[in-house]
Amino acid sequence: MRRFYQSRALKAFIVVIVAIILGAVVAALSHSNNTPLSSATSTLLSPLQTVSSYLSYKFSNFYDNFKSSATLAEENAKLKQQVEDYQSEIIGYNEAKKKLDIYEDFLGVKEDNPDFVFENATIISRDSADLNASFSLNKGSLSGISVNDPVIYGKNLVGIVTSVSPGTCTVKTIANPDVNVGIYESYTGEVGYATGIGDSSESVYCKIPGLKKDTAITPNGIICTSGSGGIFPINLIVGTVVSIEDSADEISCYANIRSAVNFSELTEVFVIKEFNGQGIVTNTDGSTSSLK
Repeated sequence: MRRFYQSRALKAFIVVIVAIILGAVVAALSHSNNTPLSSATSTLLSPLQTVSSYLSYKFSNFYDNFKSSATLAEENAKLKQQVEDYQSEIIGYNEAKKKLDIYEDFLGVKEDNPDFVFENATIISRDSADLNASFSLNKGSLSGISVNDPVIYGKNLVGIVTSVSPGTCTVKTIANPDVNVGIYESYTGEVGYATGIGDSSESVYCKIPGLKKDTAITPNGIICTSGSGGIFPINLIVGTVVSIEDSADEISCYANIRSAVNFSELTEVFVIKEFNGQGIVTNTDGSTSSLK
């Protein structure tokens, strides 16, 4: 029983009763129109009204912030989509520019060699053992392509067609050890042949073996096709000399050649189907003969 009289509930009840009585007295003394009960109730509910107003304000702010966050999220989504659209446009622009550059080089080659007959082709597969050594194109005999047709990228020699089907063909590049190209160095005029060295780095695909120890060929020299074998037309660019190395026999040297083209990144090339002198071999005595 003693606990009951000392409990918080009893104390709270007494406070409420006292508040009601005080409210009644104040109302009577002030001769107001409010009843003692309404005044006491108002006094008791005032804190609750304050709390209610505070919660209402906070809820309103929360709603506004929630609404702003939703709007911001929507705007961010729109901006993200715009960025993605711009990125797609930039990628499309770069691809178009790259293709335009290819065709500008092609037009330059065509203007310098009006006898060339070209066929544009796309690379559809590569040699998995060596991405630089060979690849297949989406054009073949139905497009007029034949075995031994040269393949170029701009003014640069890429390789030669080695097999043909009606709709496709296979190309071995100048990086392939099976490919030999008659060449000359543009500054000194020194002649020789370039052969593929297989796997390579930094686009160093082939070398010129059998050079004399006192060769006039030096690094940065431009190597071009000589046209002597009847397979490749004259003046296509094979690459640039990057170094001169001593051969194993120590009586000769060789030049390493870097192409201006990264073969592993090629997507399109041009096949030269016809050119003046195609299939005509110049013999050592100055006479000519046909490969066919």
